[in-house]
Amino acid sequence: MKELEGRVAIVTGAGSPRGMGRAIVEALAREGAAIVASDVAAVEPDPIMEMTGYAYGADQGLDQTLDAAQGLGVPAIAVRADVTSPEDVERLVAEAVKAFGRLDILVNVAGGSWGSNRVGDYEPDQWLKTIRVNLFGAFLTTKFCLPHFEAQGKGAIVNIASVAAIRAHDMVSAYGASKAGLVQFTRDVAFEYGPSGVRANAVLPGDINTDMLAMEFRGMAMLSGASEEDLAEQSAALTPLRRLGQPGDVAELVAFLASDRASFLTGLAIPVTGGKELPFRQQH
Repeated sequence: MKELEGRVAIVTGAGSPRGMGRAIVEALAREGAAIVASDVAAVEPDPIMEMTGYAYGADQGLDQTLDAAQGLGVPAIAVRADVTSPEDVERLVAEAVKAFGRLDILVNVAGGSWGSNRVGDYEPDQWLKTIRVNLFGAFLTTKFCLPHFEAQGKGAIVNIASVAAIRAHDMVSAYGASKAGLVQFTRDVAFEYGPSGVRANAVLPGDINTDMLAMEFRGMAMLSGASEEDLAEQSAALTPLRRLGQPGDVAELVAFLASDRASFLTGLAIPVTGGKELPFRQQH
């Protein structure tokens, strides 16, 4: 029997063609979990997305994510929902329970960064948009899943945060603040709902080779004159393992945290960075 057979998982942010959400769906499906894949129906572009001509996220790949899960032999449905809308999130959870009769796993992947600037120059609406999607969205999905977890005396939540939660970066204070808040929110959920059998953990990816990272490299290349390939190589060179992460590196950890093998693990914030958060040293 597969580790997650008989369990039902909601994965938000699952629509990006080469994203962590899709990789997580596939990892959970390989372990037998029924899948509820979700993403927003349309994404509001930010200046970087407009400059590079690419809109990551939204649901352009959600049907393919659904096909991938079903191709692994598990039942799966797709639900378009905006994680910042209480009505959408309540509907998402209701559709999951209606389709499968239960709910066991929540993976909050939906997120992004709207705007990039020094703190004093940030547009307030861009700062708030980032906080709403990355932090408020995770609150809403958790809020509506918790009654089902409590009723059955068991549930696993995995929040995709970022190494930006524990390291300072230029020009992305909203993103870093939202992800740091998500880590603390994870701890609070673990503390409050542990007696009900609910576990909550956070994963902190570093530079993962996704559509979102490719868009960032493209934008940096347009501004700096460097090539996207050079920027990727520079990022890898600052990582002790000397490579970019792959979506599967994150997905395998998520599948473990959702399983009974991690039954005594809760309230953790685990970097998946190849060691990039370690103190910098001059490369030789």
